[in-house]
Amino acid sequence: MKKSLKTRLILTYAAVALVTVLVALLFVQFRSGKSLRNMVIKQQVDEMSAIVEDYYRANQTTDGFVYYYLSLMMQHGPKSSFMRMAKNLQTDDIRGIRGLVNAAGKTLLPMQNQPVGSTVPSQLLEGAHEVEVDGQVVAYVLVDEKSLELSQPERWYMGQVNLAIAIAAAAGTLTAVAIGILLAAGILKPINRLTEASEQVAQGALGQQVPVMSRDEIGRLSESFNRMSTDLAHADAERKRLTADITHDLSTPLQIISGYIEMYENGDVTLNANQLGIIKTELDNLRRLVGDLTMLSQADSGGVEILLNQVAPNRLLEQVAQAYQLIATRQGVELRLDLDETPAMVLVDEGRMLQVLKNLMENSLRHTPEGGIVTLSSKVGDKIELSVRDTGDGIAAEDLPMVFERFYQADKARTGSRGKMGLGLAICKALVELQGAAIRAESAGIDQGTTVTISIKPA
Repeated sequence: MKKSLKTRLILTYAAVALVTVLVALLFVQFRSGKSLRNMVIKQQVDEMSAIVEDYYRANQTTDGFVYYYLSLMMQHGPKSSFMRMAKNLQTDDIRGIRGLVNAAGKTLLPMQNQPVGSTVPSQLLEGAHEVEVDGQVVAYVLVDEKSLELSQPERWYMGQVNLAIAIAAAAGTLTAVAIGILLAAGILKPINRLTEASEQVAQGALGQQVPVMSRDEIGRLSESFNRMSTDLAHADAERKRLTADITHDLSTPLQIISGYIEMYENGDVTLNANQLGIIKTELDNLRRLVGDLTMLSQADSGGVEILLNQVAPNRLLEQVAQAYQLIATRQGVELRLDLDETPAMVLVDEGRMLQVLKNLMENSLRHTPEGGIVTLSSKVGDKIELSVRDTGDGIAAEDLPMVFERFYQADKARTGSRGKMGLGLAICKALVELQGAAIRAESAGIDQGTTVTISIKPA
């Protein structure tokens, strides 16, 4: 059975808390037991050291200490004979203390197999506690941690400590589970929103948006989803509009051509030169539309061959001016050149860039009335700008952001004669971007003229 993400998160929090508490339990248990033993040993060593110091200060020697110690035991212990106590006395019986020797390493109290006055091996003095009187070492207390047995009260205390740790472990785990439930809910809430929105998108309801509640990974994922959803909705709308526009632009010339053919077949008309010219014009429109669509498709798929070479920007504009000077004169439009003479070169495909500039030139001439002006200009700076500026129809502010979209020109912006079906500027944009340049359109409004500028990095 598959567990939900929420369950896995809660189990993860609980597991982490449990492992953490168990590690803490073992550490605290080990440290508390060790600390208690060290405390007991320290108390015993301090008591023994104090007794030795008192005896030495009184006698200026440690000789005979065993009898002094026995007398103290008689005062605080059970009433038994002095000789019996002396016979049974062993430092091994003193908790935490293995032995007591003087500065020369001779036993002051009997040890196992070491009677009073015998010399202990030097290795036993390693780690021994020094007993000093006025800065002079007079004895060593040998400690023994391993053989220390805790008393009943001490064992009870350790049991209480362990019980408290166990209760804390259980409480910590339960708290972790409770917090895990809350955290999992908070983490999964935006994920659930994204899941629901993505399911809606999968079902065709494009343009879904989810609230961005944070700046973390989930927040960035939400922002990416919103952008993707918006782009999908826009692309879908463009696809539908593109299909409708293509259908419209194809149907009109087809209807004209098929109408003349049907009338000719029915004997209603005889095709004269004028009617054949109309059919030829509509066929040219169809060929142009198919060619434009092919060009855009190749640009989108990277199928347009671009050969970059260094070209003088003024040379490009001069070639366009020479090609269109006669056409502009016939239309009564003044064609001007405003060239920046600063030496500069651009890295472009000369043929493709001329194609773009000629397309822009045709667009300007089509929308500039008699008596108007079309200016080709260049400007050299951090980027080299090539501009085609006219004093013609202009573009409304709300249309400017969309003039480079496919078929948009045919709908609203700068509508004009048949045959230019709104793909010209889209092709210009595609070809310019394939050469690593950028293109933009500017206009002060309707009847205020238009400027289209290409920005290119210097070579």
